[in-house]
Amino acid sequence: MNFFEEYYRSVSKRISGFAYAFRVESNGAFVCECVTETFVHITGYPFEGVNAQGHWLSLVYPNDIPILEKQLDCLLSGQSNVSEFRIITKSDEIRWLRNYAHPAWGETQGRVIRIYGTAQDITKQMQLEIPKIFRRDALPDKKASTDNR
Repeated sequence: MNFFEEYYRSVSKRISGFAYAFRVESNGAFVCECVTETFVHITGYPFEGVNAQGHWLSLVYPNDIPILEKQLDCLLSGQSNVSEFRIITKSDEIRWLRNYAHPAWGETQGRVIRIYGTAQDITKQMQLEIPKIFRRDALPDKKASTDNR
């Protein structure tokens, strides 16, 4: 077990999600170097299977791809970022993730060479929160109704 795997295994035990490390190739490609075991439990995909698919965007819910692309742009510019988006698991279940990511700058390369992060499964939170948002949006605006009198 290398340093990254050992570190991310210890981190993942303290969070309800998984930790990961991506290497950023000079051509802009992302290669996952390691991911904690919780990834398999959340997504249903083995680490090797997703890396073999060529791109992790294939897991992201299609409407949320722009959210992840925006996060990647931010990271490649050297800024840490937190984003929330949905994924589709191997069993076609939709799950919400809160993705905390941090870039590592390579002085020699003059660019971001790695992205480290953790992704927290927030599906249960979102399942509770989304109905509240719809109920709140469905309530009539009290100020507007009093203005119409």
